[in-house]
Amino acid sequence: MLNDNFLTAENAVIGACLVDPALWRVVLDKLHRDDLYSDFNREAYDIARRFDLDGKEPPNAVEIADAGVDRTALFGCMEVACAERDLDRSIELVKKAARRRELATIGKLLEDGALNGDEPETLIAETEKRIAALDERDSGQLLTGLDIASAFYDFRDQISGKIVKTGLQSIDDTLGGGMLPSGFYILAARPGCGKTALALQIAGNVAEHGGAVLFVSLEMDVSQLQARRLSSRTGISATRLLLDENLSAEEWQRVQAANVGLSRLPLYANGKEGCSVLDVRSMARKVKGLSLVVVDYLGLLRPERSRSSRYEEITAISNSLKTLARSLKVPVLCLAQLNRASEQRADKKPGLADLRDSGAIEQDADAVLLMHRPDMYGKESERGDLVFVSTQIAKNRHAGTAAFELGFNLQTGRFIPVKGGYQE
Repeated sequence: MLNDNFLTAENAVIGACLVDPALWRVVLDKLHRDDLYSDFNREAYDIARRFDLDGKEPPNAVEIADAGVDRTALFGCMEVACAERDLDRSIELVKKAARRRELATIGKLLEDGALNGDEPETLIAETEKRIAALDERDSGQLLTGLDIASAFYDFRDQISGKIVKTGLQSIDDTLGGGMLPSGFYILAARPGCGKTALALQIAGNVAEHGGAVLFVSLEMDVSQLQARRLSSRTGISATRLLLDENLSAEEWQRVQAANVGLSRLPLYANGKEGCSVLDVRSMARKVKGLSLVVVDYLGLLRPERSRSSRYEEITAISNSLKTLARSLKVPVLCLAQLNRASEQRADKKPGLADLRDSGAIEQDADAVLLMHRPDMYGKESERGDLVFVSTQIAKNRHAGTAAFELGFNLQTGRFIPVKGGYQE
């Protein structure tokens, strides 16, 4: 059986530590408690861990036995102890066995859930969560100087040709060329400033250049999203596209042509309310050639489990989105609401502290883009068909910050760069 085949390696590892207690330091660094199958071996591991946390020398066999571990089991491990030169190989066998046991458990849970009539989406999400946790169990290893040096070149190789451009030069230039693979980006503003319009435009630009995009809309249904995309292409307002029964024949021709063009782009959208980050992960894995994930918006994502406060829920969601970007190796652009604090200031301009419900959003994000429309507060900021949107990249982990203006066409929902911005 699986457990019997690998129990010998597990006993050999623990036995080696009982023979030479100094080896506990290696085992504690490379193995997790959950990697062990035998209760006796787990007990011995726990005692060695307590000694380590208390700053004591690693325990010998007598000290472990005195702590209550069965002496016969300990002697049995010592009889099959591996040599120090074979310790790393034996540890790898133990870890491999642990992964196989967990996969078997996941398979059994999946089978039981299916037979019990559980929702398929719930089963898939839980399975992906457990597999992701299994992938991450071995993270946190200590890297040598050579490993660190190699990581720099690996990073360069990973981003080569994979930086995702927003299509708006002022944003791309400030970000250092565009959005990095595995980056977590926040686009935040008060309601009505054009967050969704800008996110759709960025998603469209990426799709126009062949990159597949997943657009997760938790606020609008797909018909409303498509109306906005059509508006940007046809110049007809989204309101008219959705509600006006008297569009002219020429306008309908433009709409139909635009719809055909948009249908050919690799942009995918969800039609499900109340998504969690696990749901987003599941959808993203179905998209071939994925280049970007957009979530509209963070505050509407469903937490995986209830927490004691909204602050803790948003913190957990923000952390999960950052982890999602790293696991998918594509940028995740997430929209967020700002609280009302900025509206109490004389200039009404938002800052990082105005991110709603959690400071973790600012901490987790690689970059934060804040938007502000002065015209919403009675200030002149129009030029022709455009209103000016003050745009600030207030945090940028990999490059500098900057502030500039974008022109926003309220009818078509399209942004264009304008002169007159300033660099910090």
